[in-house]
Amino acid sequence: MLIGVGLGPGSPDLLTLAAVKALKESSKVFVPGKLAAELVAPYAKAEILDFPMILDKEELKKLWETNARIVAKEAQKGTISFAVMGDPNFFSTFSHLRRTLKEKYPYIEVTTIPGVSAITAQAARTGTSIESSFIVSDGSPVGTKILLKTRHPQMKRDELIKEGFDEFVYARRLFMDNEKVTNKLPEEGDYFSILVAKKGKNIKNVVYFVGAGPGNPKYITVKGRELLESADLVMYTGSLVNTDVLNCIQGETLDSHGMKLEDIVDVLAKNVEGGKSVVRLHSGDPSLYGAIIEQIDGLTKRGIGIEIIPGVTSLFASAAALKMQLTLNGMTETLIITRPAGETLEKDSIKELSRHNATMAIYLGTHKLREIMGEVAYPRDTPVAVVYHASWEDELIIRGTVGDIAEKVEALGIDRSAMIIIGNVLSPENFKRSHLYG
Repeated sequence: MLIGVGLGPGSPDLLTLAAVKALKESSKVFVPGKLAAELVAPYAKAEILDFPMILDKEELKKLWETNARIVAKEAQKGTISFAVMGDPNFFSTFSHLRRTLKEKYPYIEVTTIPGVSAITAQAARTGTSIESSFIVSDGSPVGTKILLKTRHPQMKRDELIKEGFDEFVYARRLFMDNEKVTNKLPEEGDYFSILVAKKGKNIKNVVYFVGAGPGNPKYITVKGRELLESADLVMYTGSLVNTDVLNCIQGETLDSHGMKLEDIVDVLAKNVEGGKSVVRLHSGDPSLYGAIIEQIDGLTKRGIGIEIIPGVTSLFASAAALKMQLTLNGMTETLIITRPAGETLEKDSIKELSRHNATMAIYLGTHKLREIMGEVAYPRDTPVAVVYHASWEDELIIRGTVGDIAEKVEALGIDRSAMIIIGNVLSPENFKRSHLYG
């Protein structure tokens, strides 16, 4: 048996009697650092296990598994303790250890003895009286809510389901003689009732195609962000997706740059079939030059469904950066979206489409800008804007005309990751007042 023991915020006087009793009676005591070892010293000789503060997920996983193996070996012999600062259930090293033990050694019984946490310690020292709802965070996504004084548990559960929570535990009068902990929520609770709500993983047999947006991590949709946060695997194209968008991901990430279609489909399918939540992350919006149909076809043939979560395309981010309107009364009511011929397109229609004198947005064409400007039917003085990395921190706007924009862009060395917009809406001197304003 393993006991997670809370040692409190650091003062020897704030250890609980239950913690002291567990330390004295344990055949072995482990701690994650020297400060914890010093607090344990009057009651037991502690062995320090190494839990370094590193960010490499694979290395961390190896360390947790190594330490879990050491602890499990001793726990099979008798009752042992793992003592941590604060409370073992609040932002604690013990949480990682307990999770790894559950995965690798599920037969090891694990329990905890609460300690005075840093949350209540700061209230005592700062004179902070917590009299209403408050947030405690380490910056990671919110996956758990704890509701105190839950007088109507079932009603609260229905509200939380709408927020994405799907696992619930009801507790009443904890550590009292009539304590109750159950997954069956009663209609009525009392002053000493607590409802714990978690965002579990209702894994569906689908791959989520998520639009990452134009680059700024704040431009991803709420739904897209939620899926990234909860995914076990996120596959993205490193040459296109701003890596800042990946910072919220807790699961595994895989760069698909250079992978063949068949390999991409196989990795996505195998992970879904293995019970994992899988996201395929595309830059901008998946439906615009996203090359998703081939992937969807391969997944469908393997019996896997798909869901598409739209994203803000770079065209709209470019328009926002330019502070412009793509269609304008009295100038043009038409927007043409296209791209030049290339490796994946044998022949384009840019010349024919440009004769409509509408606003034209050209994707994937910066490297052929001079050729495009020589081909379009717009007058040479028609305004053109090239927006590089729209919404990114290094966003750059180059303005010119059909006649000189290529020279300006080439001088800056930009040949990719930019949106080309052509049309008089970029210089709207002669627009008409919208009928919306009377």
